[in-house]
Amino acid sequence: MTDGGNFKVVPTFVGNKLGCAQAQLHQKKKAKEADGDDLPIPEEILAHLEELKADELATLNVTQLKALSKLVAQQTEEVDRQATEMELTRDKVLGTIGNIVHEDCRPTKDEEQNEIVRTWGEPRLETEGLLNHVDLMEKLGLETGETATKISGGRAFFLVGPLVQLQLALVNYSMNFMIGRNYTPLYPPFFMTKEGMASVAQLSQFDEELYKVTGEGDEKYLIATSEQPIAGFHKNKWFAEKDLPIKYAGYSTCFRKEVGSHGRDTLGIFRVHQFEKIEQFCVTSGKDNKSWEMMNEMIQASEDFYQSLGIPYRVVRIVAGALNDAAAMKLDLEAYFCSSSTYRELVSCSNCTDFQSRRLSARMGTGKSAGQKQAKEHVHMLNSTLCAITRAMCVICETYQTEEGIAIPEVLRPYMGGMELMRWTVEKKAEPAPKAKKEEKPKPKKQAEQTPKATTATPAAAAKAEEESS
Repeated sequence: MTDGGNFKVVPTFVGNKLGCAQAQLHQKKKAKEADGDDLPIPEEILAHLEELKADELATLNVTQLKALSKLVAQQTEEVDRQATEMELTRDKVLGTIGNIVHEDCRPTKDEEQNEIVRTWGEPRLETEGLLNHVDLMEKLGLETGETATKISGGRAFFLVGPLVQLQLALVNYSMNFMIGRNYTPLYPPFFMTKEGMASVAQLSQFDEELYKVTGEGDEKYLIATSEQPIAGFHKNKWFAEKDLPIKYAGYSTCFRKEVGSHGRDTLGIFRVHQFEKIEQFCVTSGKDNKSWEMMNEMIQASEDFYQSLGIPYRVVRIVAGALNDAAAMKLDLEAYFCSSSTYRELVSCSNCTDFQSRRLSARMGTGKSAGQKQAKEHVHMLNSTLCAITRAMCVICETYQTEEGIAIPEVLRPYMGGMELMRWTVEKKAEPAPKAKKEEKPKPKKQAEQTPKATTATPAAAAKAEEESS
């Protein structure tokens, strides 16, 4: 190490010189040489320690060698301290540099230019008489008004009756869905230390997203997604290539301040401070496009999940300028909300390549203990929503609304005791949602297919017909 700006950094040779001085001291002790007088170490030796030879050390007596060893030990300690400070400064700067963006992401900040990759399903395009998810859930007992806000503040809610059953059904169905795809269930802690969170979250999240918990001991932060503690779970770990990929299905409550969304979605439970979520998290080799193959597998899992629920959706590739620091590419799954005739995000699937693993020192190989000599390789890490429960509940209610209540998607019925319809529990005359004016959006340059045309056989209509015939 050399001069480091405003402070001097002691050269790293001091550790070697300490060993040399101690070796010479050992030889003199072995030869039973007298300690000698307590004389100062000659200036010519102190002036060029970096070039000091063994024969020069031999001119010192035992007492002088002890003093030199102590001096060099102090310098070594100072070097270690300054090296740690410089590494922290370096890592702080490196932490502001984002991942290398994949070439398929459009080079713009304008999210109107997000590329539509594909669409699925037959959206319920007629809006006459349809209610939005806020009004529908209030008829099922959802409480987001004064009662909730007085207790817990804005965006607070109480689920009551069948809505609780629907939430639990989605949690259990989601987890079983992932277990069926060889994902390992993982239930993480709901808060992390400041150091632990800093290794998996970017600086802007601390102000806009994360809740800080104070009390006894070190300060902690509530997790915004199980991705954060699951990523931290792999800190300083080595992985054998033969054991990859590793696939987790994380289940947790998530807590978000939603500072950046002030004024948006203030009604209902689409955007709230507390919600349940099932998350996919995968660790792969960085070789042979393995992580990109895994990304395709993860977004397909999310698509298959919403297809099983009968929810029309589209998949879009997010433009480069809208990616967070960690993601090399992000695909969103946006479900169709029929009351407003709009697609809204339910799933985000990101390939972070080795961005997170470098910060966490999560590597692939046999580890140093086995004598590994090749250059260390960092694993790749990916994450994807499977089901953000409250958002899934919103779109299910809109898609499956009938005059009598909300029809239950067939795959969820076994998890709700065979219930086929959530009947209205609150007498409330809700006004139909006004027909939304469609915004004129620029046509994407690469569009796999257009939004399907409307058909008469919607999931809710089919469920209602089945009920009436029985």
